[in-house]
Amino acid sequence: MATVNILTKLSLTTVGAAVIGLGAAGTAQAKTYNEVGDAGKTLKTAQSLPGGINVIKGTISSKNGADLFSFFWDSGRFKATTVDGASFDTILELFDSSGTLIAFNDDSKGTKQSTLNEFLDTGEYLLGISSFANFALSASSYGDIAPGYSSGNYSITLNKKTASVPEPASLIGILGLGAFGITSVGKRKQQAAVKA
Repeated sequence: MATVNILTKLSLTTVGAAVIGLGAAGTAQAKTYNEVGDAGKTLKTAQSLPGGINVIKGTISSKNGADLFSFFWDSGRFKATTVDGASFDTILELFDSSGTLIAFNDDSKGTKQSTLNEFLDTGEYLLGISSFANFALSASSYGDIAPGYSSGNYSITLNKKTASVPEPASLIGILGLGAFGITSVGKRKQQAAVKA
């Protein structure tokens, strides 16, 4: 009875928002990107992840193979792991949009799996996966240091979903609205000065 009295005192909007919030919280699911063919191992052949992805699945089909994925990230903690998600000794590497190495990890938590844990600014990045000992010093140098020793299927789990890349038209629209606002303020000041 007390619950009914409390709900009757709440506005319909508040109850609706609470129901939507509870429903959304209960339906959050991982969105998976499955590698298409071979993701490649260079800046030019990297597969581009759409926004909303937090699991990447694929296969390193040869010991010297590597897969590279480009993605857009909102600022904050970036965590990627193959722990409990790969059947071989993995290496994860994170690169900036120009291919410069930011971070790498070979063995994590006493396993032969990998985990990256970095704070990133908003921007475009590349995530690479290969088998031990196929390290890369840049996003275009896989296989240049040493060959890998194994291959197999993998699943990389991210701590949050990839962001959507801002569309140029959206950015132009935002800039246009800003310019319109500045022009309107300027015209109002001119009109006020003329009246005075």
